[in-house]
Amino acid sequence: MLRSSTIIGTPRRLIFFWAGVLLLSGGELFVGTAPVHAQRTEGTVTIGLQIGEPGGLTGKVYRSPHTAYTGLLTTDGDDFAALYLHRLHERPLPDSLLHLYVGPGLLVGAERLTGTPSPRVGLSTQIGLNFYAERFEVFVLTTPTLLFLPNFTPTVGGSVGIRYTLGGS
Repeated sequence: MLRSSTIIGTPRRLIFFWAGVLLLSGGELFVGTAPVHAQRTEGTVTIGLQIGEPGGLTGKVYRSPHTAYTGLLTTDGDDFAALYLHRLHERPLPDSLLHLYVGPGLLVGAERLTGTPSPRVGLSTQIGLNFYAERFEVFVLTTPTLLFLPNFTPTVGGSVGIRYTLGGS
């Protein structure tokens, strides 16, 4: 099974529960009724952290208001590294700050980096919800993955995260 970064001493279920509460509240529990800027414009770039399976450093680039590309670099800091790349299609949910997104992707990585590396290659999908509060994107997602190398292995992971919008207002 593909390893990923974890949160030490924090139950994942509790993290996903509170992320769901935050998203379902439209973020109002923590950010109040702060104005939400139209971040979904062509060329918008965001960077941040994602916690869960998989977790790591994440970035996103919008090609149009409804199409974005994401990348996630994940590692255990010792003997494992992987890169997830996805093309996402976003749509707003009616009467909500939330957007639903889904899209296909690719996973490339390796394990046993200190010895003979074992390649990991697979296809994945991201399905999630997000919203913007000021310059921050808050999101929760699931990532079903089919590994083809070294063995055929289906996995499903889930993550929560936050990204900061770079550049202009």
